[in-house]
Amino acid sequence: MSGIYAEEIIKRIRKEKEPVQDEDWFHIENDINRGYVVVKYEKLELEEKSVLDSHLTMLLPKCFEEMQYEMILAKYPDPDRPEWIYSNEEGDVTITFHLEEGEVKPEEVEDIRDIMADQMKRLYPASVIEEKEIIGEGEGIISHFSLDIPLIDDTCYHAMFFRAMKQGLLMGTFDCGVQEKKQWKKILVQLLGTMKEVEININGGNFGEHN
Repeated sequence: MSGIYAEEIIKRIRKEKEPVQDEDWFHIENDINRGYVVVKYEKLELEEKSVLDSHLTMLLPKCFEEMQYEMILAKYPDPDRPEWIYSNEEGDVTITFHLEEGEVKPEEVEDIRDIMADQMKRLYPASVIEEKEIIGEGEGIISHFSLDIPLIDDTCYHAMFFRAMKQGLLMGTFDCGVQEKKQWKKILVQLLGTMKEVEININGGNFGEHN
């Protein structure tokens, strides 16, 4: 065996024994199919959560929990606040859900989004409405848009999403600091695509899920 060939084998063995390097979180392309996302160089594990009194499931970060009442009063003082509010521990990243009862057809969701976008534009004339998009197809389509909202000492990335359900119209929001906008807006679209409506029977059990 030549010395050169033996040297190459030794190099290969040594390389295989080297510890696997952590993923480059500075340049990560977030894909929820991995089971986690990375925001601000922090790994957030994902899990399927049940919301809207178990009428809906979707993937969300494990660290997102229902917001404590004291924090709700501080962050959403208006009594006309969303019914379900989830956030990270710090409360600076939130996703909310509200259900308007009544009959809504999936094909009407896009028009509802446009009406809400116009209202937000009137409230914040200096803000630009972004990403008017449709996610999914058929009965499970989700329509959404976003804009940056100026606050007293910061700017908030604010997204709104809409979906027709058996019980009525689902309206939701997502908020985070504009510094995290680039990461979260790509993640949010993927998370919204995991929504599944759950049919509840009269005895409280689940008939099943459908997109």
